[in-house]
Amino acid sequence: MASLLVDPAMRVFAICAGILVLKMLLTANLTGILRTSRRVFASPEDYRFFGAEPVAQPDEQIERIRRAHRNDLENILPFLVIGFLYAMTGPSYTVAWWLFVSFTVARLLHTAVYIAGLQPWRTVFFGIGSIALYAMTLIVVVRLI
Repeated sequence: MASLLVDPAMRVFAICAGILVLKMLLTANLTGILRTSRRVFASPEDYRFFGAEPVAQPDEQIERIRRAHRNDLENILPFLVIGFLYAMTGPSYTVAWWLFVSFTVARLLHTAVYIAGLQPWRTVFFGIGSIALYAMTLIVVVRLI
């Protein structure tokens, strides 16, 4: 594994992957912290365990963070696979850097503006990340054909 990380493109991928996984973990933990502090849970057994009364309406901020996290699962998990495969194709460092970093920054900003409820920025950052992911995917497929 250490020999893989000598390649500059693989190193950038590894750094971006680490940042994105950390962001996903933090988002998941933020959801749990808010659920516990606001006593708004997802399951009846959680209400019983914490001795809380079920609420009639879901907490919009908790749901917004949860939706941002779910969106990450739909986008970052494919990045972890396709980004690794892309880095293994021996790409230009400059192109790899732009694709990996633009995806990572776009996902970080997407989460921030999703939580803040800012449109059209949420769509803009989602689009930037999607373009980078599509580009990596197409490059991998073309190089393997």
